[in-house]
Amino acid sequence: MREVRPGDDRVRTLVKIAVQLVGFVAGLGLLGWCAREALKPGNREQLARLGEADGGQVALLFACSLATLALNGLIFWAVLLPERRLKIGDTLATNAFATMLAYLPFKISVVARVALHNRRDGVALMTIAAWFGAIGALVIVGLGPVSLVSLWRKGVDGVWWIASGAGIALSLGLLLAAARALAGERGLARIHRLLDPLRIGALTRFTRTEMFAKLHGVFGMLAHPGAVLGATALRLADVGVLSARFMVAASILGVSLGWEEGVLFASSYFLIGMLSPFGMLGTREAGSMGVAAALGFGDAGESVAVVILLVTATESLSYLVAGVLGGVWVRPDRLIRGAKAAASL
Repeated sequence: MREVRPGDDRVRTLVKIAVQLVGFVAGLGLLGWCAREALKPGNREQLARLGEADGGQVALLFACSLATLALNGLIFWAVLLPERRLKIGDTLATNAFATMLAYLPFKISVVARVALHNRRDGVALMTIAAWFGAIGALVIVGLGPVSLVSLWRKGVDGVWWIASGAGIALSLGLLLAAARALAGERGLARIHRLLDPLRIGALTRFTRTEMFAKLHGVFGMLAHPGAVLGATALRLADVGVLSARFMVAASILGVSLGWEEGVLFASSYFLIGMLSPFGMLGTREAGSMGVAAALGFGDAGESVAVVILLVTATESLSYLVAGVLGGVWVRPDRLIRGAKAAASL
């Protein structure tokens, strides 16, 4: 076995930093490319319409951005309910502050969210890990079937609605059944019976630690029908609001966009932003334009670029204002000064 040298950790850290910076710069490059596409001569009519936009439509676009921010904050609050009840106001403020930071690299938004919930709200780190895992599982269950059916149908029609609804219902049923089988003391005993025969000493010892017991809370969250169904309903409502954002933006710009395209763009826009390891900017916009090209939307991607950038611009302004207000509410500066000790693992 190769000896680990003291300098190896520093090299790995520098490599990770370099990768994050390169990815962030690449995202900005993609955003610049989208802007160049949006500013092409063929889009002058759409850009002129933007200057003549109705104030009510613009206000609705900003309202939709704030609504999706609130819905995601409520999802975080609902999923944790089986394990811990946080104040709704604190959870919404933390979500707003962390989401504002999601445009930056190094997953600063995740670090901020973890620090605030751990040190301000006293949620154990392993419970936070289980919490995030549960939310990720519900994203897959809620949007996975929709994405797969969209790839199959290449649009939204009657079959799309039936297949998506059936896929979500089936996925939720399987998730609840599996989580209930593994939740609680009986579930923990089942896990021990499954893993102990493997005779892996480190694994056997770990599954009997307090750390694993807190991680095991993910099954308690996912086994709670109220939390799971409530969070899924909120997620589907969020997809509806995201779709409405694209519809309103297209209406302002005079671009013909149906609900089927709106749903597909909204789903891809959200998923790409969530999965991007380098921050949201650029990757969502370029990815959504790729989806538009794959669907053959319009004669070219330029008009779509204008719509996507208008959604991003109004979202960024909304999230900036909400994030600053959220920061004033949760006071992250107190954590930096060490006013409150971190909760245990």
